[in-house]
Amino acid sequence: MAILVGCSKCNSFYSLKNKVCPTCNLSLAKSKRYKVNVKKQNGRRITRTIDGSLSLARTVESKLKVEIVEKKLLHIQRAPHMQDVFEKYLPYAKAHKKSWKEDEQRYNRHIKEYLGGKKLDTIFAKDIQKVLNEMMGQTNNRGKPYSAQSIKHVFNIMRRLFNWAIQMDIYEGANPCKKVKPPKVNNQVTECLSKEEVDRLLKTVQIWGNRRAALIIHFALLTGLRQGEILGLRFADIDRNGGFLKLEDPKGKPTVLPLGDDALKIIEEAEKLLPTPDCEWVFPNKWGNRRVSFNKIWNNIKDKAKLPKNFRFHGLRHTYASYMASSGEVDLYTLQKLLNHQSPQMTQRYAHLLDEALRKSANIAGKVLNGSNNEESIVG
Repeated sequence: MAILVGCSKCNSFYSLKNKVCPTCNLSLAKSKRYKVNVKKQNGRRITRTIDGSLSLARTVESKLKVEIVEKKLLHIQRAPHMQDVFEKYLPYAKAHKKSWKEDEQRYNRHIKEYLGGKKLDTIFAKDIQKVLNEMMGQTNNRGKPYSAQSIKHVFNIMRRLFNWAIQMDIYEGANPCKKVKPPKVNNQVTECLSKEEVDRLLKTVQIWGNRRAALIIHFALLTGLRQGEILGLRFADIDRNGGFLKLEDPKGKPTVLPLGDDALKIIEEAEKLLPTPDCEWVFPNKWGNRRVSFNKIWNNIKDKAKLPKNFRFHGLRHTYASYMASSGEVDLYTLQKLLNHQSPQMTQRYAHLLDEALRKSANIAGKVLNGSNNEESIVG
């Protein structure tokens, strides 16, 4: 068990015996940062960083020691509430996950009511299953039953919260999600527009009164970008001369993707339609701010183009990927990069379309080399 004092300049911690930092010689006498290390009975350590006084650090150390003794002798385990874990997890998700906002919405809509007020050590497999069962009996915003994928997303949040709490040493119990089987998801693409439906959609956006909104849909078809990526696109993210755009990753690692000539033309047209000359967003709302919602306009355009009622905006991304794969000119590795998928498994769902295109290409050899279809035989 130990308390270490921190150096504000080097951002390192040393024994309390040190009066000055061994690295930079800065005095540690007035330090306001301490690290408390307390060894648990299983050999692992609990570490807490304290911004305050040495007295506060000693208080935290004493409290941790008491909790360890209580658990060892009295089997008392202080587990946090699910709501407390989620509130601590959310800042982490914002920094590391593109889909943190979806996590927040799903938690508030499906998990908070049933599990938010429960301590983690009072949540069992039956409670996890109850959340999933409730979703199976409900409908989404479009009045449709929740898909297996939507239910699995919620299950993954519950599992992730338990794992994160264990990883952060704020919970030492088991993860009840391990005993629950999430619904199976069919990863084969179902949201892909036919050629006739694509033609109707393009004709609709060409005559649509709200030109900026129409450009968003056309741009989605040409790039396969997610809705959030399109709505959050800034002119500063685009290299028009090189034909690239940059997507910011939550971890700070930007992704650079190529832009075709038609997509660049849409950006040029969008710039001419800006509501304010100093607007930084490529597809802003009418006030020049970042557009945060597109569902109402999308549904109106979708109805006008006579697309299936349950076809989502995200289906434009599937349509882009499906047509790219079935063209036979794009391999799975290239498609993975174009879609900005983190793993090849995510792109694998389009493999059957690529296989079909390759099969068609293979048949060309028979047509070219078949002597009966050529006036002259080929001599080797």
